[in-house]
Parts: sequence; C-alpha cells; structure tokens
Amino acid sequence: MERVKSIIEFMPVVERLCAVTRDTRLRCGAPESDSDHILKLCWLVMLVSPYLKEKLDTGRMLELALVHDLVEAWSGDISLSAQEAHKELKALKAQKEREAIEHYRQQLPPPLGDKIYNLFMDFENKTDREAKVVWVLDKIEANLQANFYHDGDVRYWAECEGGEYYYRYTQSGQTKQKDCLKFLDEEILNQLEEAVLALGRKNMQNSGIKI
Repeated sequence: MERVKSIIEFMPVVERLCAVTRDTRLRCGAPESDSDHILKLCWLVMLVSPYLKEKLDTGRMLELALVHDLVEAWSGDISLSAQEAHKELKALKAQKEREAIEHYRQQLPPPLGDKIYNLFMDFENKTDREAKVVWVLDKIEANLQANFYHDGDVRYWAECEGGEYYYRYTQSGQTKQKDCLKFLDEEILNQLEEAVLALGRKNMQNSGIKI
C-alpha cells in the first residue's frame, strides 16, 4: 500500500503539467501547455520511428518524451528565446530542474524514482541515440506548433520575451538542433527540419515579417 500511496501522491505532479504554459499557441489561440507539448512529442516519436534508418527502441523513446519536461511542473518553463535574451536564465533553469528531478527521485518508490531520474538525465545529456532523436524531435515539434496559430499568423512571436530570436533562426536555419541532426544523419529528421523551417519562412512572408 505504501507504493500505491506514493504513486497517487505523484499524480498531481503530472496534473500540474496541464497548467504550465509555453510561448507557443494552439491553433485556436490558447497558450500551449506542457502536457499538450508532451502528447504531441510522443505522437511525433511514433510517427517518425518506422522511418529511421537505424532501428531504435521506440518504447524507450516514448518514455524519454514523457519524462523530458516533467521537471517544469516544479520549476515552470523558461522559453528558449528568454534564455537567449537573458543568458543568466539558462543557469537558473538548470538549477531549478536539477532540484526538481532530485525531489521526484526521492518522492517515488524504487525503482520508479531512479528510472524517472535516469530518463531525464539521459535526455538532458543526450547520452544515447534514442535520447538524441527525442531531443531533436522536441525542438522540431515546438517549432512546428509555433506555426499553427490562426493558420500561420506568426506575428505573435514578437510578443514573446526575446521573440526576435524565433524569426532569426527560422530565417537562417541555425537552430539549436542543427549539429545533432548532422551527427544523427537521419533523412526523415532532416526532411522534417527543413519542412518546418520552410513553413516558418512562408508564414513570416505571409504575415509581413521582415528581419
């Protein structure tokens, strides 16, 4: 019963992910939540896995996707553009997330606590090919969702903290995942990246964005 009690007490942590909002917006205009993003990342893993030239453990990748933003139930989200605008936020984010994952490690009964901890650290450190693929898909999914608001009206990016960063990397193609994509050398991932960037450039043009 002690294990059941620990599991039930942990579920409100998962629920809080539904209330953590991100810079990106849903097509209807509502702010995207962490739980929205995690669900869509899991689907992207499922959709991409059959086309990877190197066959990987899809179950492990889904677990990595489920866990990768769990810490934000504790720490909240600090957007990529805000980190670019205020460099000190990157260290603050890392500190808060480390505190969170250590807390969850202790909160959950064994072996769950260690499993959650190890999955999160593997994702953060990109320790194996599965973690690298999920890390890349995490970035691609966020970029794709950013283009769905009102069928491609990307003027709202400018309202984000440091939002000009989103326009710059869309225009230049110099995304955070560029080097990892080169290392993985997976055609399906490269095609996804290029398609999302092309969509972003088209939406910028249609929205009258010039940089």
